[in-house]
Amino acid sequence: MANSASSAGVPSIPIATIYQNSDQVAGILQQIMQNPLLTEESREFASKDGNDTTADGSTSGKGEGSGRIPFFGGAKASAEVEAGLSSSWTQTTGTASRQQFVYSQAYNLHLVRQSLKDKEQLTRLTSTEQAEKLQPGEFVEYTTTFDPVELTLALDVISPELVEAITRFNVKRDYLLRFPEEGGHEARVQHAEKMDLNAQAKGELARAITNAVKADTRQETTREYYGRVDTRPELTLITICDLVHFIVDDPDRLLDGTFTVLGKVISPVEQDMPTFSHNKLLRNLTPTALDHGLEKLRDLIDQAPSLGQAPPSEYVDFKLDSRVRGSSMRVMPLAIYS
Repeated sequence: MANSASSAGVPSIPIATIYQNSDQVAGILQQIMQNPLLTEESREFASKDGNDTTADGSTSGKGEGSGRIPFFGGAKASAEVEAGLSSSWTQTTGTASRQQFVYSQAYNLHLVRQSLKDKEQLTRLTSTEQAEKLQPGEFVEYTTTFDPVELTLALDVISPELVEAITRFNVKRDYLLRFPEEGGHEARVQHAEKMDLNAQAKGELARAITNAVKADTRQETTREYYGRVDTRPELTLITICDLVHFIVDDPDRLLDGTFTVLGKVISPVEQDMPTFSHNKLLRNLTPTALDHGLEKLRDLIDQAPSLGQAPPSEYVDFKLDSRVRGSSMRVMPLAIYS
């Protein structure tokens, strides 16, 4: 059952986004509004105020009469009069204003979140019991601190070049322990040539296998993070991010604080899910086999020079696990923000 996290009439707090799948957000917004997405709007205001006054007129006249004029005695006089009048006055004032609006991705995300809450289609996830009732396709929002997937992060450090170098070193070390003490110079040369060929062959094979594993984990395009929800029993929300949608340059910024995720459920709750169960190749590797391989890795570390009385593995806290312990659910995020 979805619930709303905001009260009517209470403005939401502005958010700062570090990850957003803008295409998905825009598509969902169009489906909610059932209209094409408005990306830009232009408004123009114009007003005009004028005052115009015009006057035009003319007159003419003609008269005749008689009278006495001083010093001249009686006389007859006539007069003709013409008059003209023209006047014009004009005043005009005009104002024009244009405004242009761009609807940003942050605004689209706000509309999507608010619409989902208003329609009660967004579940604020806080417990394992809630998660068990959810089905793939439902919208969820949760606040969490993230842990990295240690196994996949280890592949960032354990590069193909490093694996090849370690393999070559181990082969050469074994050969040096069996270096011939008899047979003279010729026997030693043959032994060294065989050592180089063997080290090269095994190193190239190890490099190729490491490249295949890295490709299968999709580290170049995808990164998974474990969002731990503080519940009993423990719930892990496996948040699957496409690196291209990070707004910040460092995708591991998620590990630095507490963030909120708006996303879609893409798989139901699973128990003790194998770490590589959703990979193409590594899904065929059983958790037991992976545990055995991790134990061998710890043994290899212990072969390094000791830092004291304890073996080196005591100083390196590997949180490598073949399973996601407890309940877990996979989520495709639309946005991650604080």
